[in-house]
Amino acid sequence: MGFQKPDQGRILLDDVDITGYSPEKRGIGYVSQNCLLFPHMNVRQNVEFGLKMRGVPQAQRSKAVNEILESTGLTPLEKRRPATLSGGEKQKAVLARVLVTKPSTILLDEPLTGLDPESSRELKELFKQIRKDGKTVVHVTHNQSEGFSLGDRMAIIKSGEIVQVGQTKEVFAKPQTEFVAGFLGYENIFPAQLIECHNDFTLIRAGETTLKTATKPAAEKFVVAIRPEDIGVHFSRVENGALNMLEGTVLDCTDLGPFVTVAFEAGLQLQAVMTKSAFVEANLEAGQKVWLSFKPQAVRVIGKT
Repeated sequence: MGFQKPDQGRILLDDVDITGYSPEKRGIGYVSQNCLLFPHMNVRQNVEFGLKMRGVPQAQRSKAVNEILESTGLTPLEKRRPATLSGGEKQKAVLARVLVTKPSTILLDEPLTGLDPESSRELKELFKQIRKDGKTVVHVTHNQSEGFSLGDRMAIIKSGEIVQVGQTKEVFAKPQTEFVAGFLGYENIFPAQLIECHNDFTLIRAGETTLKTATKPAAEKFVVAIRPEDIGVHFSRVENGALNMLEGTVLDCTDLGPFVTVAFEAGLQLQAVMTKSAFVEANLEAGQKVWLSFKPQAVRVIGKT
C-alpha cells in the first residue's frame, strides 16, 4: 500500500517498480476488516469520495457511483450514514468505494471477520465477481474455507515467512509441512515409519497401528496426516481389503452446527467429522464400539515438521 518502507527488495506491479510511489499513486484498492467509512458522510458520499479527490467531473462521478451502487446492492442505502448500517452493509460500502476507482489490484485484509453468515455469503459472491472481472486480489484470511472457495493460488505464512505456496487445491491436497497440514484442517497428525512398499500401497506404522498409504515415503521416518472428513464410521467391519479398517471406541463429540466432530480411540486417537443427520441417526455415545475406515489415499505423507 505504500504506508511503510520495505526493509529490503522491490515491489513490482505489472513489471513496474512502485517501491518509491506514494499510496495514492499506486492504483491499489484496500479493504480492511474494520469497515473504515467517513461517519459524517452517507453511503453515496463515501463511495464518491475517491473520484472527487481525483477531480473526476460531476456527471462522470454520478454515473460511476450509480453503477457501482447498483452492482453491489447498495442503491436503497445510499442516503444512510455508516452508524445506521450493519457490518455487512458497511463492508459493502467500503468495497464499492474501492471498486468505483477501478484499481488494477485490490488488497483484502480479513474483510469477512465478524460478519454474520448471510453478509459473509453476499460479500463472497462479490469477491468472486471481482475475480471474474480480471482484477488481481490479494486476500488475507485465517479462515481456510474462505481461502479454498475464493483463491486461485494460496500462500500459507508462518511467523512472516511463506512455508508453502501453489494452486489452492494442490496446497489443500498435498500439505508439505506439519504446520500447513494442521492449519488446513488435517486434525489427525502422527509420526510414522516405513514398514514395506508394495505395488499398490505402502505399509507404515503410526504408534502401534499399521496403516496403508498410497504414497511411497522418501525417508524411513516421517509424519502422516488424515483429514477428519475422510474417515467413515460403521457399526460392523467393512470387508474391503483396500481400505484401512480400525476398530475404535467413541470418546466424545463436539457439535459444530451442521456437522459433528467425533473423537475415537482406535490404537490412535482419531477425529472424524459426520453430518448432523448422520450423527443423530447413528446415535453414537461415549464408550460405543465402532469400525473406522479410510482409503490409503487419505493418509497423506508429510516430509517436514
